[in-house]
Amino acid sequence: MCISSSDEMKRALYILFFLLALVLCDRGIALVLNKGLERYFGFDKPADVLLVGHSHLMLALDKELLERELNITVAKYCREGVNVSDRKQMVKQFLSLSESKPPRMVIYGVDPFMFTGKGLSANSYKLFYPFMDEAVMDAYIKAEAESAWDYWGHKLFHVTRYSDALINSSIRGWLGNWENFKRGQVTKEVIESAGKRDIALEQELIDDFTETIRLLTNSGIQVLLLNTPVVDTIREQNLQKWERVESVLQGIAQSSDLVEYRDYNSLFSKTYSLFYDAIHLNQEGQMKVTEHFIREQKGEMHD
Repeated sequence: MCISSSDEMKRALYILFFLLALVLCDRGIALVLNKGLERYFGFDKPADVLLVGHSHLMLALDKELLERELNITVAKYCREGVNVSDRKQMVKQFLSLSESKPPRMVIYGVDPFMFTGKGLSANSYKLFYPFMDEAVMDAYIKAEAESAWDYWGHKLFHVTRYSDALINSSIRGWLGNWENFKRGQVTKEVIESAGKRDIALEQELIDDFTETIRLLTNSGIQVLLLNTPVVDTIREQNLQKWERVESVLQGIAQSSDLVEYRDYNSLFSKTYSLFYDAIHLNQEGQMKVTEHFIREQKGEMHD
C-alpha cells in the first residue's frame, strides 16, 4: 500500500501540533506554579525585610503578623533542607531580583548546626529547579548537577522541576497562606535524645556564611542574625561546641555596625510546650517568638 505525500504531510503536521501542544502545556503549567512560588517567597513585590533560612526560621516567625504589627512588607524566603551554601545563592538571587529596591534588613536564621556537614540535604540544589531560568540559580544548579541529563532534562521540561513540596508551596502562594501547621508538642523521649545531634565547624561553610554577610553589608543592608530556639538539652549536652559556633556568629556581628546577633534560646528553650520537635517550634511557639520579636523592634523604634 502506497502512502501519498499528502498523508505524510498530515502525519508530520499532527506530530508537530502534538509537540507544540506538549510544549505549551508544559510551559503553561510551570508558569502558573512558578508564579505561586514567587508569591510564597515574596518575589512578587518589593520587601522591606527579607527572611532567609531553613525550616527553623520558617516556623519561628509569622510573616503576616510581622507585616501587620510593624507596618512593613516581608519576603519569607525560607526553604526546608537548605544549607549555608544554598542560602548564599538565595541571597544573591533575591538581590538580583530586587536590584531597584533592595530590602532594608535581612533576618538570617542561624543555629548551632549551620556549619555542620556540606548540606542538610545532599541534593538541596534541586530545591531551586523552578528558578533555573534565572542567571544566579542556573549557574548554581549547573555546577551542582549530578549529570548532564540532571541539568538539561529539567532545563527543557519545566514541569519536571516541581516536586510535591514545591507544588504545595506554590498553592500556598496563590492562597496567601504562610501558616505554621505544626500543632503537636515534642515528646519527653525526643527532648532527652536531642543532645546527640552533631555540632561542628567546617571552614567551607563558615567562608560561605561570611561571604554572604559581606555581600549584604557591602550593599548597605542591615543584617540580623537570629538564633531561633531549640530545646535546651542540645546546648547542655554540647556546650563547648555550641559556644564555638556562637563565638563565630558573635565575631561576625562585631565586624560590622550593620550586623546584629540575637539568641532567643535563653528565653524559650526550656518551655517544651512551644516545640513541635527538638528543633522546630509549633504554632504556639511561633506566636510567642514573633510577639517577642515585635516588642523588641517596637522598642528600638521608640529609643
